[in-house]
Amino acid sequence: MYRVLLLLSLLVSACWISGCVERYYPDEDNLKTGTLVINAHLTNQQGLQTIEISRSVTLIYPSQDPVLGSFAELIREDGEFCEFTEVGSGNYGCNFEEGFLQTGLSYKLHVMTPDGKEYESEFDKIRPVPDMDSIYYEVETTSYQTESESMEGVRFYIDFTYDDHEYECLRWELTETYEFHNPEMSAYIYDVDFQMKQIPDSSYYRVCYFTNNLPSIHSMSLSYLDFGIYIRKPFGFVPNDQLAQKLKHKYSLHVKQFSMSEEAFHYWNELKKTSQEQGFLFDRQPALLKSNLHNVNDDQEIVLGFFSMSGVTECRGFAEKPDGLDMSLYEYYCMPVIRGPGGPVSRDDLPMYYARAFWDGESVFAEVNKHCVDCREYVNSTHLMPDFW
Repeated sequence: MYRVLLLLSLLVSACWISGCVERYYPDEDNLKTGTLVINAHLTNQQGLQTIEISRSVTLIYPSQDPVLGSFAELIREDGEFCEFTEVGSGNYGCNFEEGFLQTGLSYKLHVMTPDGKEYESEFDKIRPVPDMDSIYYEVETTSYQTESESMEGVRFYIDFTYDDHEYECLRWELTETYEFHNPEMSAYIYDVDFQMKQIPDSSYYRVCYFTNNLPSIHSMSLSYLDFGIYIRKPFGFVPNDQLAQKLKHKYSLHVKQFSMSEEAFHYWNELKKTSQEQGFLFDRQPALLKSNLHNVNDDQEIVLGFFSMSGVTECRGFAEKPDGLDMSLYEYYCMPVIRGPGGPVSRDDLPMYYARAFWDGESVFAEVNKHCVDCREYVNSTHLMPDFW
């Protein structure tokens, strides 16, 4: 009898567990929401700045539908304003002249969509932002699921001084740039005229520079800090991956530091929780984040997105061949490898790319991917050296 009860208990538990992980699908009427989304995070920097106006499309497969033909303006507390013009794909730009954006003054956003509906934000003040006193990196080891999966790399830090109660909250945006080298090989193209030609040095792009906006959200409320120097604010870990080569030659991290209100801090903090802390069975569900924009004539309409004004300061740090890291390359990367005989080559297959390199002391000539002889084929890469390099 005891065994029967135990078996029934296990069966009930199994059914209960399987029910917990059952996928939820919203009703068909909720799949295409059409909810207005306005993202407008502006700073005190003069020149062109843009905002985004769109509509959410679906809950299961998130995407956005740009709203074209809208009117938008930024209104200062004294009545001065700057109108935005459409620059494409739901983006609207305003070229702010010197003196319009001033620290200590408040601004609000006013938007009219093509269907005649009006939306406004509350006034938000441009708060001062502290300078970053220094930016630096340290060599570290990060462990993943097991100790054997640990990896060495670097982590960047900044120091800043908190000496003004106007510094309420801070947010950081990060952009990385690094130098990348393809292996030294003789490059060839089997062109559309069915002729094999060596690619001249002027058209052989071995060295490129990759630039990526890092998606991680970094924010901090200063309300719990005492006045003084805040040291070692950490950012993301940069692994010393042989294939990626981020730290092999030269790596740069550009940091933008924004001031913001407590309300904006809570918005970004919730966005961080819903976008960066998912991935487990019992994680919190993504939330519809509270917006500070509203329909002027209909308080019941849900509006997504956020409007904020910020002071901004920026700095750039470099890591060039950090001490203590193994800077060897992945020796098999893009190495030409002779494959077995293939079928006939048609014009639709061309052009094809080949390379000659030394493998175990012998010369090898074989087909390679285009990015192996032209590093510009990689996403976000260019052969043009940045001005700050």
